[in-house]
Amino acid sequence: MYWNEKLDLVKRNFPDGFKDPFRAGPEVVKKIVTILFKSTLLNFIESDNRAGLLKHGSLTRRCSLKQLYDEELPRLDNGHNYWLLLVSTPMGPNFQVYDCKYPALNDLVYLSSGQEQREFCIVDKKYAWLLFYKINRSNNIVEIYNAKRLP
Repeated sequence: MYWNEKLDLVKRNFPDGFKDPFRAGPEVVKKIVTILFKSTLLNFIESDNRAGLLKHGSLTRRCSLKQLYDEELPRLDNGHNYWLLLVSTPMGPNFQVYDCKYPALNDLVYLSSGQEQREFCIVDKKYAWLLFYKINRSNNIVEIYNAKRLP
């Protein structure tokens, strides 16, 4: 299934919980990178260690892929919208960002899986915090980093 077909499926299944900010997407990605990472967009794109670029961030947990889906992602509030930033996706541009509630976000994370190495961020819509997930599928390890914007 191609990525656009997967997005159409998510749009149909979650009409009130998913938005693709196609035109605003690059600006959202730039805000996430400059506010919550200590980086420029170019450095972020070229970095081999994006977790090291986090501003006021730290590794908070290591878990398995099963724990990610069964324990970690369900901690998100179902009623709130989040930015979901997919990094280095195999289906299109390097960075894709979506505005979604937890059910749609969970589906998108699952539908974008399959790569050996994968990274994604879940970001507060006001850019106050983010969770950065770094997945190593071959070792079944997910590193979760938390970062906050300080006033």
